[in-house]
Amino acid sequence: MNRWSIRQANSRLHAYGIQKALEDDLSRKIQQDEKVQTGIAIPLTDLHSTNPYLSGMPMIQKPSRSTHGSMKTYGFRDPFASAPMEAWQEIKDYNLRVNGLPVLDQMMRLHTYSPLTQSHFAAFLRRRRVDQNLSFLMELETHEKLWRAYLQSLDRHNRQRLSRFLESAAEKEKKEKKGDPWLGSYRETPDTEDLLQSPAAHPTAPHPSTATALGSDRSLSREDLVQNAQRIYQTYCAPPDVQRRIHLPEDYRAVLRDLQGRPEPIVFESAKNHVFEILNVFYYPLFVDEVLNQNISLGTSRLCLVLGVLLLTLAYSLELSLVFLDSSSSRWFALIPFFFGWSTLLTSVTKFAWWFGITSFSEIQFMAYSEIQDVNVKRIHRKRGWLWLAFIILLSILNTIIFIFIPSHRL
Repeated sequence: MNRWSIRQANSRLHAYGIQKALEDDLSRKIQQDEKVQTGIAIPLTDLHSTNPYLSGMPMIQKPSRSTHGSMKTYGFRDPFASAPMEAWQEIKDYNLRVNGLPVLDQMMRLHTYSPLTQSHFAAFLRRRRVDQNLSFLMELETHEKLWRAYLQSLDRHNRQRLSRFLESAAEKEKKEKKGDPWLGSYRETPDTEDLLQSPAAHPTAPHPSTATALGSDRSLSREDLVQNAQRIYQTYCAPPDVQRRIHLPEDYRAVLRDLQGRPEPIVFESAKNHVFEILNVFYYPLFVDEVLNQNISLGTSRLCLVLGVLLLTLAYSLELSLVFLDSSSSRWFALIPFFFGWSTLLTSVTKFAWWFGITSFSEIQFMAYSEIQDVNVKRIHRKRGWLWLAFIILLSILNTIIFIFIPSHRL
């Protein structure tokens, strides 16, 4: 065992500092432990993700030892080191990412597959009569795009004015150099000449209207954005008896009422976040649960209920008739109405049709179908469809066998 003297210890602390000395001791201790014991950390590469909507950024890193400046990291690399925003998005979406399903933010930003699409989610909200919340978010997204286009056009117009000013100044300078030298010692520079012009021609002078300043080559103006913001406020936020009233507290409405007439998208930022959280926390989990467990509409469910009752009534009537007619050889014929009767009746109760699950189809509205394109939803529906088919076959055979073993009794 090495014994450190007071001079050696003081020299270490003086050269590296207390923090550096402790760090070196920790590093030496870990190196000694690794010689005895291997596999300190569980490799996260065993957790394979099946999410097709991820951008492909490897958030889960292999165990490694790296040095960032003067700081050492042991075990795993920090996922926030290279791309913090992407890493935070990955970690935030982990609850649904492990099942391979997109979250609400991914569904609204990316191209997702049926039935986890924005149109299916809008149809789900429309059935619950709360689709105005999603429409409000879409309106704000369009308004933000218009605002960015307005700023880009304004910046482009300013650059064009600046380039024209510089070109005219260069041409005037060339002409003055070629002019008569006996015209006098005083000569107006382009800057002086520009200052003598009218304020409307100066690039930094105030303008009464943005549309007038930008000229006739640009159709989008600030007044258009003000009108669009006012329309959004009047449609979704303003009166208490509005038909498309969104889920918004009264203090949020009061702030929007005070700031109405401002075209900046930041005015609606708090209301946008509140509505998004309501959709994300309450309605979107219900939508995902419906997508995974149901594939028919309410109208088809009621129709299957009627057909199931009629077919089971026919099957039981047929079996009882064969019992009282003393016929035991043809009692298996009731297996067919039993099968279709239980299929339609259980489909009505669960709102899941096994034939749609196996063929990867889903009913959006009554008699309106769409093919399931999402790989994970398709896999879940097929598995559940085969299980329901096997259960219905066994149930139908069990019902038929019970009536076969009932002794005949001719009336």
